[in-house]
Formats: sequence, structure tokens, C-alpha cells
Amino acid sequence: MSSWTTEHLRDLKEVTNHKVIYDSYEFVWMSKIDNKWSRHYIVNFKDYKTPMSWIHFNLTVWNNEYIKRQSKYLRDMKEELEVDIKITEISRESSVRTKEKIREIIELKPNISNKQISEILGVTIRTIERHKK
Repeated sequence: MSSWTTEHLRDLKEVTNHKVIYDSYEFVWMSKIDNKWSRHYIVNFKDYKTPMSWIHFNLTVWNNEYIKRQSKYLRDMKEELEVDIKITEISRESSVRTKEKIREIIELKPNISNKQISEILGVTIRTIERHKK
């Protein structure tokens, strides 16, 4: 994984966000991130072929990284939805005690707040706090 943010990768993977300019002495690779053109590579180039080839190569790398992150986002969203479905099923079990429901919900989603648990189970926040002890 690269250190670029996903938003920056979205900009970098677009070919129109890159250009090579000639400053009358050497060639400079520029890239546009967040709608601002800036020098992409510190060192200047003697000819334009090198930065052009680097752009072509890196476009593929950035695009692959972007696609990988998008896939991970969708995969994580699916997993969260499956957990939410399980939590809803737990909340509907009438034969299970509230204390056990709370334990199972926390086991599935450790970072869930007391307020969210109380809304799911239809009990007060104080009840959740009491059963968590």
C-alpha cells in the first residue's frame, strides 16, 4: 500500500492530472492533486522520455492501488452489513435474556456504544450499563 490518500490516488490515476513541462533547460514532471499543480518529482530530467515513461508506469500502479482500496471498502461494507443482520437477529430472540444479548452484540461489534445497544434492544442506557458490569 502506498502512502497516498485515496482521494490523491483518484487524482493521480488520471492521465490528465500529469504533464511534463520544459523550463528552457530541463524537463519537469508536474501533477495536479486537489486541483493544484505542483512538482511531482524533485529532480529535473534531461529529456522528456524518462518522465513520460515513469508517468505511464505509475498510472498503472496508482490505478491498481485505487481499485484495491475500493474493493476493500466494499468488502468491509458487506462484512458490517452481515454483522448488523446478526445483531438484529439477536435482538429479536425472545427466549434469550437481555444480558446475554448485550454480551453477544458486544462480541460481534466491540466498538458499539451503549446508546446504540439500547436503541437496538429497546431498553434504557442505564440497563445496558448495569448489565455490562
